[in-house]
Amino acid sequence: MDKMKPVFEALDRALGQAGLSLTIICVGGYVLEYHGLRATQDVDAFYQENNRINEIIAHVGEQFNINTPEELWLNNNVANMNRQPDLSLCQPLYTFSHLSVWIVPIEYVLGMKMESARSQDLKDIGNIIKHKNFRSPFDTFNELKRIGFESIDFSMLLEGFSYAYGMDWLEEFFKENQDTIRQYY
Repeated sequence: MDKMKPVFEALDRALGQAGLSLTIICVGGYVLEYHGLRATQDVDAFYQENNRINEIIAHVGEQFNINTPEELWLNNNVANMNRQPDLSLCQPLYTFSHLSVWIVPIEYVLGMKMESARSQDLKDIGNIIKHKNFRSPFDTFNELKRIGFESIDFSMLLEGFSYAYGMDWLEEFFKENQDTIRQYY
């Protein structure tokens, strides 16, 4: 069971008591945890925030003791770095009376990780590639472009494949695909 479901249920009740509704699109570490790749303490999500919504989120976090001094358990800080995914790419996770929780496909998280390119992101990129059993960097790159990631770097994707399958795999890939690789640079 999703450890956050009771928290989302409490958020739904608190929103209902305030006469509010909220739709969130979960991304980042929460999606990785959902797929069993790693744990996370917070939920990065896209949603329309305001002071009242933030107060309710903070209060629910206090009830469950899951806020940190740096941020609330549910936050949309990701909106400062990434664009919101189209809802048509997402799948509903929970639908309560005042709260709808959506989740992006793990491929979308892969694209986000490639855009931000922090050191932890490279490990996550490799883990996603291995988890999804992606075998073609070309197909993976083209799929990321299709779902809206225009500024991703093919070399970073190759580095992610090397995290997933090792340097021997990468060396063999380069040998077998020299001519095709040139098209991506």
